[in-house]
Order: sequence, then structure tokens, then C-alpha cells
Amino acid sequence: MSDKPPLTAKDNPLWDFVTTTYKEPGVEKACLALQSRLGADVNMVMFCIWLAYRGAGSANLARYLGAALKLSRSWQHTMVEPLRTARNNLKDHIESTGMSGPAQEAAVALRERIMACELEMEHMETLALYALAPEGEDRGIGTSPVECKDDARNNLTVYFAAMGVKVDPLGETHVMRILTAVFGS
Repeated sequence: MSDKPPLTAKDNPLWDFVTTTYKEPGVEKACLALQSRLGADVNMVMFCIWLAYRGAGSANLARYLGAALKLSRSWQHTMVEPLRTARNNLKDHIESTGMSGPAQEAAVALRERIMACELEMEHMETLALYALAPEGEDRGIGTSPVECKDDARNNLTVYFAAMGVKVDPLGETHVMRILTAVFGS
């Protein structure tokens, strides 16, 4: 599957931000660790950071958080998680049954198509999150990267608290890896 989003993503700065940030060294690993260890929705993590990145500050998160959390929980539960589960179950099945030859090739190809669908579902979630907060500019005028980074950290603290998640030191390391990739040290 191509890294290019479908035409529906045109003019979606959130998706652009997510895909650019995800490619930064260490970010993918940090995001997946937050997802698997803490149950974080990577799109919500990125949404919280993106709001700060574009200069919306941490005070504006309250304006969007309720609707964003509702959307995230529903979308992840009904759309993304079933695909992720099917993809992981298929991988386990391929490995545990000793599948080989054409059957294995077909199963691997199916798993790749499921992964592509999962990515498209993640993309659709970012479109919906962006629709909650489309106004604003990228990189707020007059807001320093240090201030934006602090705002992003505050946004993530609020997000994790709303999820009932206590971020442990390892989780904090992953959060800081992402924030450093976006805002610098």
C-alpha cells in the first residue's frame, strides 16, 4: 500500500502531521509501545500533540476532548480493534500451524490486505478528529517550540487522565521521545 492517503485526505493537516511525525526516528516504536502498554489510541496521542503543535495551546484541549474521546473510543472499538485482532490472529495461525506453500502465501497476502484496511480505518479516524478542530494554523505564530512542547505534554496528561491511565516512567520515556521528535529537545 502506498503512503499516499486517498483523495479524501486532501487538505488534512492532522493526517499530514501524523504521517510525518510517525516516520521520525523512534516515534513508531514509542507510539506502538503506548498503544500496547497503556491502551492509548495513537491517533488521540497525535491529535493532542497536533493541537499544541499548531499553537492551539493546552487550554483549547477541553474544547475538543470530550467529542474526540467519544469518537476515538467508538472508532477504535468498532472499526480498528476488530481488524487488528483479525490481523494478529491470522499471524498467530500462520505461525502455529506451520502453514507453508500456497496456503501460507495466500494467508500472508490476506494479512497484508487486513493491515492495509486497518491503516485506512486509522486514516478515517484522523479525518474525523480533524473535523472536530479544523480551524487554526500549523505552528502557532508567536508560540515557541518549548511552549508548544509544554502544551503538548499537558494535553497528553489530560488525555491519559481521561482514559484512567497512569503513565509510568517507561511510558513517560515514550511520550518524551515523540515530543522531542516533534518539537526538539
